[in-house]
Amino acid sequence: MNRTELPVTKYHGCGNDFVIVHARDVQNLDWPQLAVALCDRHTGIGADGFIVVCTDPLEMVYYNQDGSRAPMCGNGIRCFSAFCLDEGLVQDQVFDVETMAGTKTVARLQDGTFRVMMGQPDFSRDKIGTPFQVDHYLLNDHEITSFFMGTIHTVVFTDNAMGNIEIPGSEICHASLFPEQTNVNFVEVVDSGHLRVQTYERGCGVTLACGTGVCASAYQAWREGLTGPHVDVELRRGSLHIDIEDGTVFMSGPAVRIMKGVFYL
Repeated sequence: MNRTELPVTKYHGCGNDFVIVHARDVQNLDWPQLAVALCDRHTGIGADGFIVVCTDPLEMVYYNQDGSRAPMCGNGIRCFSAFCLDEGLVQDQVFDVETMAGTKTVARLQDGTFRVMMGQPDFSRDKIGTPFQVDHYLLNDHEITSFFMGTIHTVVFTDNAMGNIEIPGSEICHASLFPEQTNVNFVEVVDSGHLRVQTYERGCGVTLACGTGVCASAYQAWREGLTGPHVDVELRRGSLHIDIEDGTVFMSGPAVRIMKGVFYL
């Protein structure tokens, strides 16, 4: 039986991994179904997410590993940007990327990392799909604040962000309060310039890193006066740097190519 060879590349950002393909190579395929197949860690390549690279305009189309669409991914957009430079799709060191969460400006820094303008948070209930604004709301014995930061995020402050968050993360993510579910970030304030964060991602579960989650966590910590506007955020496999300038969040961090090859359909 003849099988089709699909060119694929895999990148990771602080352990958050993605399979990336050109739109031209998958134009006749079901993208949500392909996301599930490629991201499966037993019968696929294995990844937290699936990214399709569209050109003219340059656009990142992002899917979670369960095939659900997400408007943005912070680690994903850095990996997307590295792919575009590696593949010669862009030549400039600063360029714009279209996403479902708006246009994001990306800059490759001299050390090879990427700085992304992630925008400003939106606390409106319409944006997160809840019946009321969720700000310091008590849910399952956790005080939560939820808002849109590239996608829907909920922030929970804790004394041990690196503990086992599987159960509380899942309970908050799937609570009836959130009809579209929510990413859940457990945040530990180390000092005014240092956070620890672990995230339970909707459509994926606990991941090693979540870029938009780090942005949401840093913004909420700054909003509550727990940190300054410039913080380093420790994750299980690396760290990201966040700057808040006039209410706009900027994220800086690495993107690493892991492999390049073919997947047999």
